[in-house]
Amino acid sequence: MLALALASCRHEEQPPAPSASASAAGNEFTALSRERHLQAELTRANARWQSKPSLGECATALKEKSDLELCESAKSALAAITAAPAETADAALTTLVPGALALGRLSERLRYLSLEELGQRRIEGDAGAARSERAPGAVASALAAASHAHQGERAPHAEERAVQLSESPISQQLSLTMRLERDVIRNLGAYLEYGSLPVRRAAFESVKSLHAQRPRWPALDHLLRESAVLETDDALRRDLQQLSAGGALSKRQPDHSAETK
Repeated sequence: MLALALASCRHEEQPPAPSASASAAGNEFTALSRERHLQAELTRANARWQSKPSLGECATALKEKSDLELCESAKSALAAITAAPAETADAALTTLVPGALALGRLSERLRYLSLEELGQRRIEGDAGAARSERAPGAVASALAAASHAHQGERAPHAEERAVQLSESPISQQLSLTMRLERDVIRNLGAYLEYGSLPVRRAAFESVKSLHAQRPRWPALDHLLRESAVLETDDALRRDLQQLSAGGALSKRQPDHSAETK
């Protein structure tokens, strides 16, 4: 009898298995959490697109015909995104995918031009330093003149003007393009991370097509890694991880993109 009582106590001390209703509640919470995040991201994105952001005047920074064509293509793709809020995920993906690709190509080209410009500035700076060593009196006079010209001017305003002058049209265009590229990819990521499973799968196929066209894309690789961490569906998480790993491998290969030649 004592043995039976002890066995009965041990049996009663075991925690109960989770009920089907508890598991369903957990799944419902996950779905509700995703929906809240999705709506918050879409509200932010709609506000951004309704402000009608622009790439500005391409010809200010770009001179070659092929570069101007890249910029005009990005402007057209951006206009399609900002035209009106998308009513469905499919409609949003239809404009976000070409927009991300066009902005990504433009930012890649602008990075190359910016580095090229920086190299040229360094060469000219070295040559200027050599000339200044031969004419210290001229440099001193120029510095004195600049000092007198700025007397009475508040320092913050002078610093702001100096920063603006130091930014070339190319670097300004690059900064603007990169911000818009991040905005579009974040909007795309809202569907990939927080949509329902069918929407996440559709977004993955869209991202996969982008990855195929531009394997070396840091912003897209970051989105893939984030999405893989958040994904709860085993099959989709595996696909995300595989695609992200493919991007990491491509980074080790030399890049000879025609866009930077």
